[in-house]
Amino acid sequence: MSAKMEYKGTDVEEAIGNACAALNVPREELDIRIISTGSTGIFGLGRKKAAVQVTLKKEGGHEQRRPAQEKKASTPRARSERPASERKPSAPPRAPRVERSVDSDEPAEEVVGDPVTPEEMEAIRADIAKILELMGCPSEISMEQDQNNKVHAKITGEFVEILVGPEGQTLDGLQYVLRKVITRKFPQKVLFSLDAAGFRENRMGELQERAVRLAQEVKETGKTRTIPAINPAERRMVHMALQDDTDIRSRSVGEGLFKKVLIYLPGKGRRRSPRKKKSGEKSPE
Repeated sequence: MSAKMEYKGTDVEEAIGNACAALNVPREELDIRIISTGSTGIFGLGRKKAAVQVTLKKEGGHEQRRPAQEKKASTPRARSERPASERKPSAPPRAPRVERSVDSDEPAEEVVGDPVTPEEMEAIRADIAKILELMGCPSEISMEQDQNNKVHAKITGEFVEILVGPEGQTLDGLQYVLRKVITRKFPQKVLFSLDAAGFRENRMGELQERAVRLAQEVKETGKTRTIPAINPAERRMVHMALQDDTDIRSRSVGEGLFKKVLIYLPGKGRRRSPRKKKSGEKSPE
């Protein structure tokens, strides 16, 4: 009995074509069973590939064809050995590339995106409007592009409070989804931000004041203060607000997109590794 093999593609026809190419046979020589027709998802997100299961039909006693990749088995060509004196010196290994974290204690450098055309701006606005309608929160949306080519979308209307959510969490979630949609839709590097009724500007001002107030408490009490989990842009704002104060330090802790910010005195914000015991030293009872 022929083995069953599974192949995938963006749709059923492509999946069958991939099977024919891999097995080096025409479509007529395959028994085909469709496993999944695939799904385009929403705005390109959640897309699933089509899948088919195929077996080779029997050909009246003739040997079935083998897959194209198994038809010709080539043996690797032996490498010629040269005397060590004739070999070219190998290039020194490259030093690992160090990526600067956008969430370091230092403020991130200004980023410039690729230009976005008016037609592309309108396509982004239409996607935002569609998502808000699906949420039951139709709103007015204005678009603009700044000198760094960053696209700013601003929402106004009666549903602003719902769309912002507690501590801006709903707005952050919408912005995250829209950035994913934009990345899939456009080939260039598009910088994007989403705001509602000036929430982000007000929020940044509040965070700056809070950071300065907590820094003063740290200097007076010597105790570390914490700002609960906030998004990367807000963390950078806190670090920038405190960068000129040489008496305190700030750093981000946690996993994932949202992290806490610690504000502390130098030498008190990092854990010390346990001291190693010396040979023969007894542990305290």
